[in-house]
This record gives sequence, structure tokens and C-alpha cells, in this order.
Amino acid sequence: MAASFALIERNMPNGPWVMGEQYTVCDPYLFTIGLWLEGDGVDLAALPKVAAHRKRMSERPAVQMVLADEKA
Repeated sequence: MAASFALIERNMPNGPWVMGEQYTVCDPYLFTIGLWLEGDGVDLAALPKVAAHRKRMSERPAVQMVLADEKA
């Protein structure tokens, strides 16, 4: 996971989303897989672009609703 996400970190565009300025299906996928990082021993602090993406995703109302449903 660390090596895979290091590659994503290096190649992720500077836009707010995985593909740049446009939100795509890649964004929820990266968010979901990225939730496993800490459990795999990956330090999110080493991945600032991925961490910023996670923050943006977690602010989306639909994501908040799904996460709340999962906790229930």
C-alpha cells in the first residue's frame, strides 16, 4: 500500500480531484481504498495530496451520509 500510494502521490494532479479539476468515479474509489492506509501501517502524513483529497471527499454530504450509515 505504501508504494502504491507513493506512486499516486507523485502522479496526482494539482487539481482538487484525482483527474484534476473534474470529479470522477476515481475519487470515491481512491477515498475508499485510502481509508485502509492506517490499518496497513502507512503514514498519511507522508502523502499530503492524498490526505487533502481525503479531507475534500469527507466534506461531501453524500460521503458523510454513507460514513454515518456505516457507523450505525
